[in-house]
Amino acid sequence: MVGVRFIKGSLIFKIIISLLIATTIPFIVSNYISYQMTGKAIKTQLVELNQNSMSITMSTLHSYFHELSLLGLSYFNDPALVRLLSSTEPQTPAESVYISQRLAQIYANHNEIGSVSYKSALTNKQFNIRHHYNSKVTIPDFVDRELSYAHSELQRPFQVTHINKERRLRVNKPFIDISTREVIGLTTFEVKPSRIAEAVDSLATSEHGPIYVFLGSEMELLHSTLSGSDGRAVAWQSELKRILLQSPAADKGELKAPEGSYVYDREWQNGLELTIVKLIPQALINEARTSALNKTVAIQVVSIAFVSVLAAFIAYYMLRRIKHILQHIKMVQMGNFQLRRKPAPVTPDELDLLEIRFQEMAAELDELLNKQYRHQLELSQARLKMMQAQINPHFFYNTLQSIGTLAIKSNARDVSDRLAEFGALFRYTMDIESEDVLLIQEMEHVERYAALQQGRYKQRLTYRFHCPEEARQFRVPRMMLQPLVENSIVHGLERGNGHIHIIVQVAVWSDSLSIEVIDNGKGFTEEQIEWIKRSYAEHRTIITDKHGIGLSNVLKRLRLYYGASFGWSIASEPYARTNVTLQLPCQSTGGEEHEDADRR
Repeated sequence: MVGVRFIKGSLIFKIIISLLIATTIPFIVSNYISYQMTGKAIKTQLVELNQNSMSITMSTLHSYFHELSLLGLSYFNDPALVRLLSSTEPQTPAESVYISQRLAQIYANHNEIGSVSYKSALTNKQFNIRHHYNSKVTIPDFVDRELSYAHSELQRPFQVTHINKERRLRVNKPFIDISTREVIGLTTFEVKPSRIAEAVDSLATSEHGPIYVFLGSEMELLHSTLSGSDGRAVAWQSELKRILLQSPAADKGELKAPEGSYVYDREWQNGLELTIVKLIPQALINEARTSALNKTVAIQVVSIAFVSVLAAFIAYYMLRRIKHILQHIKMVQMGNFQLRRKPAPVTPDELDLLEIRFQEMAAELDELLNKQYRHQLELSQARLKMMQAQINPHFFYNTLQSIGTLAIKSNARDVSDRLAEFGALFRYTMDIESEDVLLIQEMEHVERYAALQQGRYKQRLTYRFHCPEEARQFRVPRMMLQPLVENSIVHGLERGNGHIHIIVQVAVWSDSLSIEVIDNGKGFTEEQIEWIKRSYAEHRTIITDKHGIGLSNVLKRLRLYYGASFGWSIASEPYARTNVTLQLPCQSTGGEEHEDADRR
């Protein structure tokens, strides 16, 4: 029920439903008209494409038939063969063998030729080459160099015969004397329609209908891609024959039938008439236009979905911007005033102006709260100093000095040195007069701390500190480096691999001071570094289970002390090199202050 109420009250849902109703009805009408017109266009295109392809195939077939017709002229390439075939005297056995061999050589390159027979019109002797019992052709005797009327089919250059229920092409080629133009003999050979099938196969596809090749004006079926076709005339074939007889000039056309459209191409060349017929099934046309309709419907569905998604996206975009402003409000409520400020657009809209004004308000609140936070920090430091002042430092100094004297008397020089270092360390820590010190003082304090720790860990801890002369007079916040060195010892030695080497080095640039704390301890993972950066950017306290609050305290103090000019970075390769770099603005003082500080 809640979902139903949401849909009814949703503006996006109402817009989408209205768009669907407004576009569906015109789409249905346009699809029906497009279905009919597409069918006609596809049919016309298929007819044209098939007629063009049939013209190419027709040219190939005529070239092949002409090639077969020219085989008889190959006799003239052998003068000895022509002399023997032109002789009116019967050939001797040797001459007969020569004639048979030469004819076999002439037709040897055509494997599709099954049997070859030659009969001389001068001697009525017949030569049979490459034949078997069913394909042997008995050519009747010539009378006055002409065949009888009963065998007039042998006078046709090409005809269709059947051998073992297989259609064959019979070629009848008279051998004519060049000088007298009289018939010397007749060559008859049977041709399997293999090359004809190869030429026709270029027209055949799995989607199209069968293809027929007819010979002569009587349309004898020479070849068909339809298996089991026996060559008997069917209704469409009789109708096509009637059309071609009535219109001799109709070389190309289309015959409509219930099963589809029969596209035909007829051509005469060198006295030979060939007709190619191909069926374009109606199912193919229906399938093509159905496919086109499906694609159109798919595009329309995508279009409707796109419009709906676009409308939903626009609404979502507006709601997302409002949610973004609400998130900023929540962040401000939680005390985080560091909002990500995007560049102001050239032509801001109402939501942009609202977000910009809110960010400006958050920045002002952040500035006010920072001032309040500094005041609270100063108050806390004042309380700490007050607690420190309650303890009389001179009592500790005198006590340590007396213990050191006893150590010297007892010849315990190491104990005396450690007490002296601890006393200097304690004096530096308990100094409540100044918040910032010279960098050289901070470095000396850290060295004392490291020396005391080295006395504890011996060879497991090594260190090296370097501060150039030009950097020693810079003033920095007190107790800035000890927490970082302490982290290196605790997390690199006590929780590391048992040995730590610490380097603290200072470099001076044109406008900044660089302080690096380097160790080979356990270091930071990438997730920890990203967490520290994110927490620092969001003004959160950086506390992890591995690095405590030492780093957090240092970074927060330096940001409050230097403001936006303070920078830092962390690069870590565990157990190899961890580098914490602090970038401080240059703030130096004269040597007199240093001397005063030393006197204190």
